Amino acid sequence: MNRAAENITQAADAPAASNRAEELLLEFLREHDAACPVCGYNLKALTRAICPECGQELMLTVGAARLRFGWLMAAVAPGFFSGIAAFFLLVPIIVPPMFNHQRWSLSLIGMDLFGWSSGIFAILLAAKRHRFLALPRSTQRLWAACIWLIHVAALGMVFLIGPRFL
Repeated sequence: MNRAAENITQAADAPAASNRAEELLLEFLREHDAACPVCGYNLKALTRAICPECGQELMLTVGAARLRFGWLMAAVAPGFFSGIAAFFLLVPIIVPPMFNHQRWSLSLIGMDLFGWSSGIFAILLAAKRHRFLALPRSTQRLWAACIWLIHVAALGMVFLIGPRFL
């Protein structure tokens, strides 16, 4: 019963907190220049929490002064590349057996599976980027270096195995 009463109290306080945040936003904008995050219109001296130029509803939020995405980009880049390459690698895997009655190349299929796995991992890493960005920069650097090392090793395998299936 206490839990239900607490939830009702929190729900009743939500509009009050929202109104307070809107008041704080408008108070800040009375004296400061700030650009609309959508259209760039100067929001100084607003009377409502809506951009008069584009109609975007505005809200008070907390943001980082400067987000650092460098190691995240370094970590996902080889995976995105491998995923795209895996998509195009489907052509030499599927077409020759269909028209020339050749057998499927296990090395090509293995490379393609690596590319798809790598691409899926990169998508998951990008989707869970907040976890990655919360890691210390040294750990981010280590993850990026390991990912690149795995991909360079896989590329080396392609060059070693590659002449066999061409």
